[in-house]
Amino acid sequence: MATKVKKNKINFKGKTVNIGIDMHKISWRITARVEGDTVLAITLVRPTYDSFKKILSRFKGNHVRIVYEAGPGGFDLYDRLTDDGIECIVTPPSLIPTESGNKVKTDKKDSLKLARLLESNMLKAVWVLSPEERAQRQLVRTRRQILYHRSDVMRQIKSLLLFNSIEIPFKSTQHWTGVFMNWLLKLDLGYEALNRSLKAHVDLFNYLNAEKKILTKDVLQIAKDEKYAQRVALLTTTPGIGPLSAIEILVELQDITRFKTADALAAYLGLTPSQYSTGEHIRMGHITHAGNGRVRTTLVECCWTLIGKDPEMGRKYEKIKNKRGGKRAIVAVARNLSGRIRRILLDQVPYELDFQKAA
Repeated sequence: MATKVKKNKINFKGKTVNIGIDMHKISWRITARVEGDTVLAITLVRPTYDSFKKILSRFKGNHVRIVYEAGPGGFDLYDRLTDDGIECIVTPPSLIPTESGNKVKTDKKDSLKLARLLESNMLKAVWVLSPEERAQRQLVRTRRQILYHRSDVMRQIKSLLLFNSIEIPFKSTQHWTGVFMNWLLKLDLGYEALNRSLKAHVDLFNYLNAEKKILTKDVLQIAKDEKYAQRVALLTTTPGIGPLSAIEILVELQDITRFKTADALAAYLGLTPSQYSTGEHIRMGHITHAGNGRVRTTLVECCWTLIGKDPEMGRKYEKIKNKRGGKRAIVAVARNLSGRIRRILLDQVPYELDFQKAA
């Protein structure tokens, strides 16, 4: 792959070099800056570490800092750079400062902008998990994805029955049992094409259900790993949090000490209300939904059980529900729970029901 290189003749020996990379599937754009000057601008390079190392060799003896955006490219480049002792950060695109009045977006400008912001120390860095932690997290996420796929198929089956005026002769508690599935397979919808469509959906449900069972066992095995077992035991003292929910939370958060305050954790989970300010008026809106939606979803699911088991949380839910509705109430409980989880993991103490505060 051909490259176009622009190189300024500036003596940067012994100085700090800030490099911004705009990553794409088929190429990378690279800009290097030293003390406010662009010393290297490469508009096209193969997206491989070996190709990039050839560029880095030009800065041998310099302190090199590198940044690229979090995205589909993952963290392999980060891993290889850090293994080679090179400073690198991965920055979240949503937190990159915008330049006022500049609406032009090009790959070349993106790499230059990243290099400039890195040079000015204006970029946030995502927390990068180890390769093993990322692998474990992926397995837990895959189980959740299978659950979503299975739910989609369940809705599709019921929609097919409703559209063809087929009444289900089972109570809702009996749906998706072995008896129900056998009934589906014996149904005659009057046309071979409809029967084939229903069978395809039933077969897909059975496959996803079997995968869900296997993945659940695998995820529970991770929960028993020495790295997680003690923290899983602590989190499961919380009403509503079982081993599966606990490991979903832990593989996403990992080191809880990186959240210096409960508010910082709530912000990371997107549980912080958005704020609109006009003059002297401040209005609090819906939660930001920024950050880790997976843990946010898990916490909200757990809170529906929690409000029935913990009187304090139940009182908080009812109070907010009466004023602002159930949806905002359960989110507020989830925000409170995130703070409690942080304290549980930091202090290594189990969850406590505070009946006095609920009185």
